[in-house]
Amino acid sequence: MEGLTGDQKYDEMVRRVKEVADYAIETGASTRQISKYFTENRFKISNATVCTYLSQRLPKMDPERYVLVKPIIDRNTPKTIESVEVRKRVYTTVALLLRGLTIPQIVEELNAMNEISEKVTFDIVYNDLTRRLKAIEKDNQIIEDVKRRLSENRIDALNNQGINGPNLSARNQPRNVDGTFASGKRK
Repeated sequence: MEGLTGDQKYDEMVRRVKEVADYAIETGASTRQISKYFTENRFKISNATVCTYLSQRLPKMDPERYVLVKPIIDRNTPKTIESVEVRKRVYTTVALLLRGLTIPQIVEELNAMNEISEKVTFDIVYNDLTRRLKAIEKDNQIIEDVKRRLSENRIDALNNQGINGPNLSARNQPRNVDGTFASGKRK
């Protein structure tokens, strides 16, 4: 969609949302299958974008079409939650998070394990820790612990990377009159 104006980009997105929805209605395919088909045959699209198109944008753009897509989404969603492999991954992800790992570290750890058959991405881990955990876990304390740890990770990331540059500790170091850090490094 590069090179398009704002209105053209919006029109193209609407066209794509409806095209993805029509394909879902015709085939009953899962979001992963839809993503794979479109990436190989039409335009590159991630599983997460297919989910966003079908569950968030389509209801606002075309409620009648959404009524036809909703049962397909519902039929495909429980499969992942009911899968023993997915449940095991969710609980492994939670354990790694509560041990202090960040989401990128969890992705690396899960992909290094032999038990996980599918390549794990940041989005998968984030959904495991938020959406999927809520769907399978009845212990609110675990859910609250995960929320707290995710919040701490966000704060740690901001402190280490800063919003627009070096970490906060570097930004707060004493400076000389010429702008160099007292340690001799330039800002």
